[in-house]
Amino acid sequence: MKKYEKMLIAINEIDFNCYSNKGDWLYIANKKDTKKGLFRLPNYIHFFVSINEQRMPSEIGVVKKINGQINAKELAELDYISRKKDLKLLTDETIKEYEWFLEKVNAQPEHTPMAVTWLEKLFPKKEKELRVHKKYFTGLSKEEKKELFET
Repeated sequence: MKKYEKMLIAINEIDFNCYSNKGDWLYIANKKDTKKGLFRLPNYIHFFVSINEQRMPSEIGVVKKINGQINAKELAELDYISRKKDLKLLTDETIKEYEWFLEKVNAQPEHTPMAVTWLEKLFPKKEKELRVHKKYFTGLSKEEKKELFET
């Protein structure tokens, strides 16, 4: 299984709907995760949660290098433990979803802000899928971006 050196990290910036503790690892929220009444989002925007007991929500995360490496199975196990789910329920199909997430994160340069949104396709049939992508902040100066995402 492929090892990865980057992970999506929380920034704890309430102005940007990021309530996870700074430095927490983030993963895409599942159906049972909530925003805990902290913020509201349009229906096309999804959110991340921290991979710990609190599972705090964050609208954006930042790509950072981690100490050591991680693979999809280890990330899946961390997420299942934080969700208090039995590790025996992990399947190869589920691990592929974590692999997809790690590939998306590791394709970006370090200090890149990322978000997750719903993409709706209407043709040939109606379907919704999640997209993890780079988030642009046009209203911030270079110094503000550096302070926010590189510290």
